[in-house]
Amino acid sequence: MKHILVVVWSIAVFISGSVVAADDSGKFAAKGAARKSCNDFTQSAQQKNSDYLLYGGWLEGYVTSYNQFQPSNYDVVPWQTTELLLALLQRHCKANPDIKYLDAVNSLIKTVFPIRLEKESPLVKVSVADKDSYYYVEILQRAKQRLKFLGYYNTAVDGSVFTPLDVEVFVKYQKDLGIPQTGIPDQFTLSNLFLKKTQ
Repeated sequence: MKHILVVVWSIAVFISGSVVAADDSGKFAAKGAARKSCNDFTQSAQQKNSDYLLYGGWLEGYVTSYNQFQPSNYDVVPWQTTELLLALLQRHCKANPDIKYLDAVNSLIKTVFPIRLEKESPLVKVSVADKDSYYYVEILQRAKQRLKFLGYYNTAVDGSVFTPLDVEVFVKYQKDLGIPQTGIPDQFTLSNLFLKKTQ
């Protein structure tokens, strides 16, 4: 997880998030975790108490609502797990303990918005070592195109399938980076592919 944080934060610095106004003066009623400070969130994260789970649940609900109402957006976090998002929020909140959790979440969404999924994409099942996971076809296509750009493929790539060749390519890339060699487009791998600048 630390490796992911280094990659993400090396290219993205959170900025204060603005919120869509609900009334003429720009005020609206915040509910639940939105009213808490980053310091409260950080303490809950460190203790891994029941409140920490509530922050995660609130985040998932907020992202779902965002996906529903944001134009030109199907999924603003199409490959990032809630665990990764919470880890990123912890880092930001440690540096900015006095801001609201809502503002930290809005800043995170602004940071990842450019790599969102703009329209619905089918899911493809990826089976490696008797473990199944599912990815959007568009995300697999992007990941493979990125690997091709980096020289890991010398043929056309197809995001609608995940073949033994794909497993080999992902393992080689992961080995070169020194990250766990899972053979799948996991969080470590996608963070490097999508969030790290190419040299």
